[in-house]
Amino acid sequence: MVIAIISILVSLTLPAVQKAREAATRVVCANNLRQIGIATHAFCNSNRGYFPKSTHDTDIEGAWVYTLSPYFENVDSIRLCPVDPRIEERRENQGTSYIFNEYLCVKGPDQALSINHLTSTHRTIMVFTVSDTRGTASSEDHTHSRNWIRNPLSGNWARVLADVKADRFQGVGNPLTPRPSAQRTSGFAHYLFADGHVELIPCQVVKGWAEANINFALPNLCPVVE
Repeated sequence: MVIAIISILVSLTLPAVQKAREAATRVVCANNLRQIGIATHAFCNSNRGYFPKSTHDTDIEGAWVYTLSPYFENVDSIRLCPVDPRIEERRENQGTSYIFNEYLCVKGPDQALSINHLTSTHRTIMVFTVSDTRGTASSEDHTHSRNWIRNPLSGNWARVLADVKADRFQGVGNPLTPRPSAQRTSGFAHYLFADGHVELIPCQVVKGWAEANINFALPNLCPVVE
């Protein structure tokens, strides 16, 4: 009888404990992104408004994970999400769980390489959560968002998911063997905007943007989440 009562109590309390643990990791993830935002603003202030570079346009030592390090208390902690299933690989390879928006750190069409080029910082996503299928090397530090939205439109969502982990929290399935992109509609992820605020945006909302042919990574053009 005692064992049965204990089993019932465990079954009742375990979901609450799991929810509390996930809430705690979400707070850590959001704080990591806020710290990246503070460091980026400090970097911009010291570099005439220009954002730090990615490995696409510079060597590894010149990329943002390294050039922002003087503004962090502990860059090795902040660059890694606590629930990233590949966290140890990224730690070992000097990789990152968060990736910079290509439009802000890679020269090309529609670039906004300086914060002074932005007319709406609260509608410009600066940093995303990296997809679990991306590599773990330090060179994997930026999105390929110029390639997300193109014909055929049916492939937009898959291209976004190849870059971004839009269902980092409360997603369904094994993160390292994800379900087909069409079935990836649950969960949430954090997004760091250029004004420094962090939003937890539902995966379904982001999927809707992609399927509506909206490149939400474009400077000044991320839709407002209702």
